[in-house]
Amino acid sequence: LTKILVLFAMISLCNCSPNNYTLHAVLVTAPNTGPPIFQSLFSCIQLALDDINNSTEILPNTELMVESYYHFGSAAGAIKRMLQYSEEGVYFVIGNYFVDNIKYTGSVGKVFDIAQLSASVSSPILSNDREYPYFSRLAPPATGQSKVIRETILNFASIQGPRGWDRCAIISTTDPYGVGLSEDFIEVMNEQDEIEIATYQQFIYLGEIDGTKADVQVELREIQDSKARIIVALIVGGYEDLIIDANEFGLVGDSFVWFVGDSISGNFLYNEEAIALSRGLLGTFQYIPEGHKERQYFDDLWLRSDPTIYYGAGETVSPYYYLTYDMVLTSAILIEELDKQGLLDSEEVIPGRVWTNELRKLSVNGTSGLIEFNSIGDRVQPASGSFYDPDTRTWKEYAFYDDVQGYNKIRDVIWHSGTNEIPDLDIREAFHYWSCHDGKKMFDPTGKSISLHTPDGSDIDDIDEDYHCDQFIDCKNLSDESNDCASNYTVLFIVFGCITGFMILVCILLIGLVIVYGLILKYRRLRVASPTFLLILLVSTIIGYSSVYAWFGKPHPVACGFQPWILGLSTISMIAALCAKNFRIWRIFQYQNVKQRISDWELLVLWFAMILPSLVILVVWTIVSTPTATMEDRGGEEHYVCTTGGFTGKPGGLIFFFILVGYIAIVLMFGVILSILTRKVPTMFNESKLLAISIYNLVFFGCVIIPVVMVINPINPYAAW
Repeated sequence: LTKILVLFAMISLCNCSPNNYTLHAVLVTAPNTGPPIFQSLFSCIQLALDDINNSTEILPNTELMVESYYHFGSAAGAIKRMLQYSEEGVYFVIGNYFVDNIKYTGSVGKVFDIAQLSASVSSPILSNDREYPYFSRLAPPATGQSKVIRETILNFASIQGPRGWDRCAIISTTDPYGVGLSEDFIEVMNEQDEIEIATYQQFIYLGEIDGTKADVQVELREIQDSKARIIVALIVGGYEDLIIDANEFGLVGDSFVWFVGDSISGNFLYNEEAIALSRGLLGTFQYIPEGHKERQYFDDLWLRSDPTIYYGAGETVSPYYYLTYDMVLTSAILIEELDKQGLLDSEEVIPGRVWTNELRKLSVNGTSGLIEFNSIGDRVQPASGSFYDPDTRTWKEYAFYDDVQGYNKIRDVIWHSGTNEIPDLDIREAFHYWSCHDGKKMFDPTGKSISLHTPDGSDIDDIDEDYHCDQFIDCKNLSDESNDCASNYTVLFIVFGCITGFMILVCILLIGLVIVYGLILKYRRLRVASPTFLLILLVSTIIGYSSVYAWFGKPHPVACGFQPWILGLSTISMIAALCAKNFRIWRIFQYQNVKQRISDWELLVLWFAMILPSLVILVVWTIVSTPTATMEDRGGEEHYVCTTGGFTGKPGGLIFFFILVGYIAIVLMFGVILSILTRKVPTMFNESKLLAISIYNLVFFGCVIIPVVMVINPINPYAAW
């Protein structure tokens, strides 16, 4: 009898596993209600329970049960149930698939010491141990998903070229899931400078339970206007309506790439039109390795299970199924661990912090891979990228990423085109252009086969069509202002060139006559007119006429630099020669009773003295405000024109021009005085009329012609000619 009593005493002191244990779950919808995905998730919970209860390895002496509460998307209902759990002494709860609810129930859990384990919520806002100290999840935070998108874009941009892959648009729902993922994605994208976020659009989605359609017309129009070819849809639901509407805006096709987050890639598509449009759709999820035995075990179990008992069994597996099954599996292992510690058969309540601490110590080989948690309850697992195959209606992983291993390719993506050829996102508008070499307007249907040249090149070919017949010469061969134009520069230059050339030939002929009759035969009339200065006048005139050719054709820095020198020096040289000749006549006839002889060499000194200041002006002008050719805006288009460079830029050239004109005016005034003083000398020696006519022409040229040309030339160079 004593031995029996001792035996009973020892048994009473042993830790005995409870016959059953009830898990409490906060779920979205009741069985046989709501979207198919939620009904299938409930089946996964039941399948996991049956599998565990039939196992001799986990809780062999305890039947595991689940008591569910269905909030139907109501955060208020979920909060109310959490408060009831606190009153009932329940301190460990599973489920809660929506971040909209967890951000509230997590706060309640913090206050009332209730631990929670979610199967799937990935929103980054929950990675906060201060706000949600007792919340843990089987999904890693979506930061990894953002990085997968970023690395995917950078990877294909490095292969295909950055053009088109360097801009993306974001569209998200306004719920915590969409906003949280979008903010995280923007933060991740800000870590690099190769991809620009062209626009960020949001819309209100209320159809998580009943599928209510959202109006996204305004948002899609903004994306269309942004010209982005990569569209990142971080939405909690409503994808099928979104992609159909986007197709109507021309935002779906071989030259677009769409990304979605785990809320969509973990779900199924049912609309046939949306399924067809989603070929090549890229989705992100946590990385669930293919082929490992636990995943294969679940796949086989799901396929052979009775669909009349387990809704959706035998059909395509969603990655959320693995996470839901693992939620129950991990909870069972956690319960077993607490049972081993003798806490389950204790009359004392197990607080939420104990559940949380023990949960985060676990390492479980689940159907979704190795399950381990960090110190704040986030699962440690890489993120993956998948593409949608409408033929099999499944998602296929193409790569995975984490900060340690980087971007790892699994297989080629089958894109919207139905091939593995990377999309060309460098789509540009077709345009007409002018070919300088061919001398005609041409068309580039791709918008990128032809690289348009700017007019500042030495021998450009293809230029914008707006340069054709715009009065500014942009082609070296003048074809842009000659072919099919009302104003023909070729004809203009031929006419001016012939006239100028004829005048130069006349001057050359006159030079020959002056040399023969003035210097060799020494005709009195030519001797009186001073052959030396006649030659200076004729040479200056030839140089002046030759300056016209410096304005011919397309501007060039050398030609622009010579323009003030050739025209300015020839003009001042002619005026100085006339003034020097008349100065000698004035001196001789001013003192008729005194015999005087003023040699040509003395007059040459006077001539050079009058030219010297203009030389100084031109030298300083060239150094300080160098005349050159560069691109300038003329009438809304950039043209290659003569302008001022050097140290001062454009105002400096104008200032030096007026200084030179001012000096020429001073010399002209000197000539006017001499013309008046010599008006009464004998006719044979009197050149006052010739000097007066020259002065009149130059004054008219300076006061009328030059201002008109300066006003017209920036607007219409052809008219200025």
